[in-house]
Formats: sequence, structure tokens, C-alpha cells
Amino acid sequence: MKTQLGRVLFARLTILLLYTPAGILITWSAQAMQEVEERADLTLPDIAAVHTEPGQAPVILYNPVLCHHAGRTLCEFYRYHEYGHLELRHHKRNDISIQQEEREADRWAATHAPLRVVMAAYRYFLNGGGSSPFHGEGRSRAARLLMSTESHVLSRGPAGYRRIREHVARAF
Repeated sequence: MKTQLGRVLFARLTILLLYTPAGILITWSAQAMQEVEERADLTLPDIAAVHTEPGQAPVILYNPVLCHHAGRTLCEFYRYHEYGHLELRHHKRNDISIQQEEREADRWAATHAPLRVVMAAYRYFLNGGGSSPFHGEGRSRAARLLMSTESHVLSRGPAGYRRIREHVARAF
């Protein structure tokens, strides 16, 4: 039953993403992403993290060994996740919990990363990967990606919703 639910959710996510007009999911400017320094750090215990020093611009650190093991596409999701933290200004806020910051960064990445990246993260999370006390269980993260992507697509209006409904009906 869990496998069937996973297949249904994966099919829904695939359909939502495949039939969304190009560019809707990628609204983050490439120029803005290039303005943030990304630095390899072999001692980092995670795939990626935002590092801040008082008076300096934030830096995105990544562990190239962990990225290699996770795969390029999944590592790219984590990159978008970290850019989500920056865009949402988590490094300058103290009014929400770390868990809330992580949920927001997942949602931001789900609506800004390319299809192949979101799908890789979805599969990884659905299979239990990416779990931590701060990020939540992998399956919860997978559901978060699905819900964020679905609401982002459906917010584009009735034509998009109708087209998605037609494709979902054909898929099942």
C-alpha cells in the first residue's frame, strides 16, 4: 500500500511538472545565484549549508564528496534549498524555528528548481532519505515538495488546472 501511494504521488508530481509551461518553476534569476559565493568544504557533515559571518556576505558551503555520493541532480536540489534560505532571509531572522526555516526552504526549492532536480529530491525523500530532526522525515519532505509544486502550478489559473486534470485522468 505504501508503494502504491508513493507511485500515485510520484505520478501526480511528474504530471504537474511535465505539463507546466517552461519557466514557471524557475523564477530565481541566474544572476542572483551567481552573486553568492559557493565554496567546497570537505569537513561539512551535510551536502550543503549556508554559512554566515558577521559583516560578511553569506556563503554556501558544500561537501563535494557527499555531493558525489548523492548524485549531481540531488546535490543541485540541496543547492536550491540553500538559496531558498538566502532568498527567505533566514540568516537575518530569529522569529521562526529552525524546523520552519527548513520547511520554507524545501518549498522554495520545489517551486524554483528544474523538473529533474525536484524529481530527484522527491524520489530520494520518498525512499526515506534526507531525514533529520530539523528537516523532518523524508516522506514528509516528499509530500512537502508535491504540495508546494502542485499549489504553485494550480495558482496559475483554471487553464493549467484543467490541463493537469486531463493528464492525471489519462495517466490512471
